[in-house]
Amino acid sequence: MSTLKQSTPGPQHSEIDLDGLIQSLPACKRCRDCRRGCDTLLPKCRQCTKAGVDCIFYDHGRNEFLPRSYIAELVSHVRRITAHSDPSPATSPATSLESASSSTVKADSVGNDQHHDHHFAYAGGSYRYLGAESCLVKSPRLQQAKVNPPDELDDDLLQLVSSQSRAKNNHELVRTYLVTIHPLYPIVNVNSRFLAPDVPRDLEPAEEFCLNMIYSIGCYLAPGTNPHYDYDGKLDYQQHKSYYYRSLADSFFKRAMLFLEASTEETTISTLRAVLLLAINSLFDPKSGNIGQQVALATRLALNLELQELSPEDSETIRNMHSTIFSIENEIASTLDRPATFPEPDCDLTFDPSKPSEFLCSLYRLQHRFRKGDPTVKSMLPLLDEYGRIMPGLQMALHQTHLLLNPCWGSAWHVLETVVAEGSVHVFLTPHWVYRAGTVLIQKLPSIYGGDLIVLYSNALVLLNLSSGKWPSAKALSASLSDLVKQMKVQHQPQKEYFRGEITMQGF
Repeated sequence: MSTLKQSTPGPQHSEIDLDGLIQSLPACKRCRDCRRGCDTLLPKCRQCTKAGVDCIFYDHGRNEFLPRSYIAELVSHVRRITAHSDPSPATSPATSLESASSSTVKADSVGNDQHHDHHFAYAGGSYRYLGAESCLVKSPRLQQAKVNPPDELDDDLLQLVSSQSRAKNNHELVRTYLVTIHPLYPIVNVNSRFLAPDVPRDLEPAEEFCLNMIYSIGCYLAPGTNPHYDYDGKLDYQQHKSYYYRSLADSFFKRAMLFLEASTEETTISTLRAVLLLAINSLFDPKSGNIGQQVALATRLALNLELQELSPEDSETIRNMHSTIFSIENEIASTLDRPATFPEPDCDLTFDPSKPSEFLCSLYRLQHRFRKGDPTVKSMLPLLDEYGRIMPGLQMALHQTHLLLNPCWGSAWHVLETVVAEGSVHVFLTPHWVYRAGTVLIQKLPSIYGGDLIVLYSNALVLLNLSSGKWPSAKALSASLSDLVKQMKVQHQPQKEYFRGEITMQGF
């Protein structure tokens, strides 16, 4: 699997691997029907060019066929904006998501006059695709931001964080992963020998890779596992704690990369597991890799493996991995308003809290159908979890689904309550939902009790403030939310009227 290579950020920015993206495109309809290998060339594959027919492919996200020339147009657009812009913050600080979002491409569906706007934004060393409804496109404060450590790192506070946070051994990170992530994404065998408290010294490269990736992911989970602080400055403490664990996660990630190539040489379940661990890690640290490409590669591997004859145990593993790919892809798609192409699992919807992975996948299936225009999904949505009866990661997905399907102040309230709950898991997409919930609340400002609004608005700002140290977009979203509050305050400010020397208040 030589396609899996980690790019090292240069002093300015890394080029987009367009050739790799083109190779990962789905086969066209004609090649699929003829059961031939499609070379995925643009704007037409060789088979369609020789036959003189349109080269079209099926987009599962839109549930329709699109011409491959649509992809060719997008690729040409990316090459143009890459050639004519210098996104390096050092030489062009004005380069921003705002300027990038103004660049759009319109594509026609086959046999359809509907147009779709596509927005490209420079982030994390490459251009990213954003849908028209993405928070980052609609936010009035789109800007390029850099991830920096806290302004002034306090050595004494870092030492306090280290003494209170250091795991007795790395197995505590494994336990954190197994408790928090594995129920939602069951892609590892909990009985694997490398997950034992006493790790064998003769691990295979694939085992070394998986173990260090689990350590890395566990480090991102650790700051949220103990919300109680002995230090008075809670926000400073949490920032230092997050910085400490991010540094620790980075060291484990770098060690895992030493075993990446040896772990992904063949098209096997082990390789698919490695790619999915990379994708899960990218949910917490999107600069560690392009999660879109990781999901695309996982998709190709899964579809190939599903065609093979597998043992019952391996078949169950592939089903779990299928649901994991679908969940991750649709979590990104719903947040950034992007199409999702991976097919839904072939099973019934399940909202049983004792089966969290199936519950999670079912929620994203509802989101997927809703984005495709199915109005019936609202009737299938389970009730909000008002009493914390389901695990935090699942609770967050449930309330986000409610906010997507029914963006009212009640669903927004539950999202902002969940993000500060004990054990809540924050990924780089979480600030987008916080911003979305915050805007819904602010727009309903006159109908919400002031005390509740202050508490929930504070939750949003604190989360966005903490997240801005890890994910650049959170800083822009926080500034946008503050601007929106100021605008609403002006709009609903009591008016003064002078009448007969007396002041009367109107508007309340």
